[in-house]
Amino acid sequence: MNQQKEQWGSRLGFILAAMGMAVGTGNIWRFPRIVGSNHGGAFIIAYTICNMIWVVPLLMMEMGIGKTTRLGAIGSFRDFYGKKKTWLGGWVTFVCAAITFYYAVVFGYAMRYFVFAVQGTIKPGFDSEALWNNFTNAPSQTILFQAIAVLLTGFVIYRGVKGGLEAIGKVAIPTLFISLLIASIWSLCQPGSMTGLQYLFVPKWSALGTSKVWLNALTQSAWSAGAGWAMMLTYANYFKENEDIAVNSFMITFGDAMGALVAALAVLPAVFALSATEGAAMEALSAGNYGLTFVYLAKLFSQIPGGRLIAIIFFFALSLAALTSIIPQTEVIVRNFVNAGFSREKATIAVMIGVFVLGIPSAYSINILNNQDWVWGVGLIICGLLFALSVYKYGVDRFRTEIINKSSDIYVGKWFNFCIKLFPVLLTIVVGWWFYQSITWNPGSWWNPLKVDSVGTVIVQWVITGLIFYLANDWLAKWIQPSDTLNQEVTTNSVKGEA
Repeated sequence: MNQQKEQWGSRLGFILAAMGMAVGTGNIWRFPRIVGSNHGGAFIIAYTICNMIWVVPLLMMEMGIGKTTRLGAIGSFRDFYGKKKTWLGGWVTFVCAAITFYYAVVFGYAMRYFVFAVQGTIKPGFDSEALWNNFTNAPSQTILFQAIAVLLTGFVIYRGVKGGLEAIGKVAIPTLFISLLIASIWSLCQPGSMTGLQYLFVPKWSALGTSKVWLNALTQSAWSAGAGWAMMLTYANYFKENEDIAVNSFMITFGDAMGALVAALAVLPAVFALSATEGAAMEALSAGNYGLTFVYLAKLFSQIPGGRLIAIIFFFALSLAALTSIIPQTEVIVRNFVNAGFSREKATIAVMIGVFVLGIPSAYSINILNNQDWVWGVGLIICGLLFALSVYKYGVDRFRTEIINKSSDIYVGKWFNFCIKLFPVLLTIVVGWWFYQSITWNPGSWWNPLKVDSVGTVIVQWVITGLIFYLANDWLAKWIQPSDTLNQEVTTNSVKGEA
């Protein structure tokens, strides 16, 4: 089987598709809230640093491995890390898949609110909280829009790289940024919006000395850019031989950060401008992702002149962001089936059926959705460490010189080595902080695996999933076919590593 028959038509096409992966709902509904509740300008500084020491190196690792092996996550870990480590590729793939199951539901939420806005439901006097509760408590509605989300995603994946992934990126990303810019201009024109700008850009320097700001910045940068999901590894399968890994990594990270800032400019000034007091604005920012987006902002849109149009633009942008993010998540799963010998068409149909069926519990209950978001969101951070471990085995300096710098327009120095070696420390701090928080907040129930956001539920689901993939290691290694373009040097290195 020729693993290289599909390629990106141009670097622009890849960059737009990759930015679609990175610029998602986390930029629009999560970033503004995190910025507002973490000292604004100080958080921006910490977030920028975390992008440089975490996101850029991790994207380089993913692209380098994917370009070298021309295989999805399972095959890449088998051939790059060693046959006995194939199960780690299964773990990474499942983490991305588990997020995709409920992400399709969130995509459905965004589309439903876009329809609400078009229908004129978001109007003066409507009860935004009741609208949200009635919708999320009606499985017929949530599952219907989940199904629409899955069908749209499957249609794009079915069409392949140039006709699907690249084509939707060229249309959706410019449209998304234009929609956000329109919302930002409107937001900045509102009286009182300057308070929001101050929160966003004026740093409180003393806040840089607090662990909370740095921990939240690292978390946001990791989730926002999609580093560690195996999405960039998968997209790198379709690279041309002279594709520039270093430049692409910086461009994607920069584009994601710009998308987050534009979204913050659309949301943060509006929240401060339209809230009765500064305290009320801060309360809105602490309402959580769903509360801020679907309850508070929807209510604000109903109270302003031209609010219906603004609501249409905002929820259209949110729907586009969800679409461009779920596409690469799904491609991660599909690529492994293609590597196993399935045609793209059959793989897409099988995967989309699985995504729909396994996402129904999250569509049925928002508590299940929140549980899966907690468990696999933390699991996603662990994936970054697994990529780093595979590069440790290959040789960090060797990886930098022989894979990254081989066809790069910019020279990547030994700062890359330092960042990769720092990964275990950063991950220990982040995961340790989350566990500590959970135990502190729930001293009597942190161990309970049936509790939505407990440490117990994370550990139980991780152990069960890890054990299944570990036991299936040999089967997975045989299931994935060998890549026709696999670098012989990597194969030799992997075999030596098993001895």
